[in-house]
Amino acid sequence: MGKKTAIAVTLVTGAAAYGATRYLLKSEHREKVLNKFSALTDDGREAALKYYQFAKEYFKDENEFRDDLENLKQKFSETAKDLKSNENVNKAFDSLKEATSDLKQQFEKEKVEYDDLAPETDIVIDGRSAFGQAKQAAESEDNPTEVFYPKEEN
Repeated sequence: MGKKTAIAVTLVTGAAAYGATRYLLKSEHREKVLNKFSALTDDGREAALKYYQFAKEYFKDENEFRDDLENLKQKFSETAKDLKSNENVNKAFDSLKEATSDLKQQFEKEKVEYDDLAPETDIVIDGRSAFGQAKQAAESEDNPTEVFYPKEEN
């Protein structure tokens, strides 16, 4: 069914492409299409120029933007150096590393094996559902099935 669908879609697409080509290549429609295309390109150029002017005004002074970026980088590097040389920060990192290693050692000591968690008695699962058990119990009884009919009144 997939091949038939693919063939049908291909044929429909090809017919649509052929029809569109025939329609657009007629001289009366060609002028309309070319006019529409040129109008769209003109609008696109105008929009691009407008956004170029906006960007030019926003970044009027490129040196000011670069100076702001350099100042930001300088502040960031100074803050990083201050934190790196700060004794309290180094003590906090050392304390964190020590607490982490202590916690790892504690978990390694308390590792529990699976055999320690296993129950002492065996659990047997026979795979029969409650309905299967009821059916087997009903079949094992010696009572025949009783059929009740309404009494006929004459």
